[in-house]
Amino acid sequence: MASALSWLDSSRADQQRMRELLNLFSNTESRDELGVGQVRDAFSDVLFPGISTLHTRARYLLIVPWCFQDAQGRRLRGNASAARVSRNERTVISALIRAGRPEGMIGRRTGVKVRTLPSTIYATALTTFGIRAGEDSATWSATETEELAELRAGMWHPTLPDPPAGFPNELDGELTLGPDEARWLRERMLATVPNTLLAHLLTPQRRPALEADYPWNDLVTAEAPPEVRRAIEHAARFSLAIHGAALLYNLLVAERYEQAGLTEQASPVDRYRAALTDWAGQLAGLSEWNRADMWSQVIYINPRIAANLTARRFIDLWLDAVANGGTREVWKEQTLRTLIGERERSVKKSQSRLTNEKLLRNWSGKSGSSRLVYRWPQAKDMLNDIHNGCAAELEADLAGA
Repeated sequence: MASALSWLDSSRADQQRMRELLNLFSNTESRDELGVGQVRDAFSDVLFPGISTLHTRARYLLIVPWCFQDAQGRRLRGNASAARVSRNERTVISALIRAGRPEGMIGRRTGVKVRTLPSTIYATALTTFGIRAGEDSATWSATETEELAELRAGMWHPTLPDPPAGFPNELDGELTLGPDEARWLRERMLATVPNTLLAHLLTPQRRPALEADYPWNDLVTAEAPPEVRRAIEHAARFSLAIHGAALLYNLLVAERYEQAGLTEQASPVDRYRAALTDWAGQLAGLSEWNRADMWSQVIYINPRIAANLTARRFIDLWLDAVANGGTREVWKEQTLRTLIGERERSVKKSQSRLTNEKLLRNWSGKSGSSRLVYRWPQAKDMLNDIHNGCAAELEADLAGA
C-alpha cells in the first residue's frame, strides 16, 4: 500500500511538518542546525498558509481531487478505493512522462515508482483552501472502509472544475492551469486565506517577480495591507538577524574543518568571515524592532512556541547581542561563539559537526547558511501558475474582441 494513504497517528499539519523536515535533511542550505524551525514555520504559515516546501505546481490542487473523484465515481470502498486513487496518481505520472516530464512534475526522476504521491504532499493545502471538506470529514486512510464511501458526495468543493477529457490516462495541458481552473483556485484561496501575503499576491496586477529572492524584496508587497506588512517586516528582520547565527555556526565548523587538515572545501574560514562582515553591515534598524510584537504574532500562529523556552532563550540572547548593529567582527566575540556552539550541540547531540568527526569530514561547506525565505520559492511558483492561467483567459478575451 502506498504511503500516501497511511498517515494516521498525528494531525495532518504535523504530518506535513514531518515531511518538510525530512525534505530539509536533503537540502544543506535549509537545515535547521540551531533549532529555530518553529519560528521559521510560524512566519511561513502567516505569510503563505497552505503552502509547503514540497509543493511544485498549482494544478496538483485539482489533479488530486480528480484522482479521488474517479475512484468515488466507480463506487469503490475501503482498500479498493485507496488502491484506485494510487493507481490514478501513477497513471497521471505516466501521462506526464509521455508529455516530456514538465517542470515541477512529481516523480520527474523516479517516475511511477515515486514513493510520496501528490495526495500526500498536497493534503494540508486542500483543506486549507477549502477544496476538500473539513479535517475530520474524510480521511485519506484506506482503513476507514465505510466512512469514505458514505462521505464521498461531500468530500470536495461542489464547484470544483471538471477534469479534462481522458483523465487520468491523459492530462490535457499537463501542469498548466486552464483559465477556468486558475480563476477557481484564485477564488478559493482569496476566500479561505484573506489578509495574508498569499492573498495579496493573488490579486490582479500583483504577480510576484520571478527574480525576487525574498518576499520583502518584491515591490508589490509594499502595497499590502497594514497587518500583512507588519508580518512581512517581522519576518524580514528575523530572517536577517538569525542569518548571522547560521553564518557563525558555519564559521565554527569551518575552523574545525581546517584545524583537522581537511582541504576539500577551499578556504571556508575566510569565506565565512567575509560573509559575517557583509551581514553585520546590514543590521541598522534592528534596534527599533518591536520583538515583543514579533513573539506575540508567531505564538498566536503556533502556541507551542511559548513552551519552547530553550529555543526562545537562545533566540532572544542572540537578538539582544546583535540588535544594536554594532557587531562588526562577530567571530571574535567569545560569548557569541559559545552561545552558538552550545546551542548546536544541544540541538544536534551526536550529530553535531562540532563534535562528530565523520560528519565534519563530510561537510559540504555550507549547512543551513542561507537566509530564511519562508517557502517563498514554492509560493512564487504556485502564484505564477495561477496568474499565468488567469492571463490566458484575458488574452483569449482580447483575441475574441
